[in-house]
Amino acid sequence: MTREIADRLLESLRPTRHLLTRTLADIPIGSPEYRQVDRVVQEIDGLAKILIGDESHYYQSVHSMPVPDIGHGGE
Repeated sequence: MTREIADRLLESLRPTRHLLTRTLADIPIGSPEYRQVDRVVQEIDGLAKILIGDESHYYQSVHSMPVPDIGHGGE
């Protein structure tokens, strides 16, 4: 896989990873849901390490990417 494709793949996962990590704050720690969401986040980080050699890819400076509006009914 080329670096360009890897970068595009990782950038497409950025909003999903962001939503998952924000969701962890609302789930009881240690619950099955928490463990599974945390595992998905870890897998995304692991993919970054495999593809570009940097599992901290998502911890680096925040890119200017819009957060999708998931509709909270006026919140």
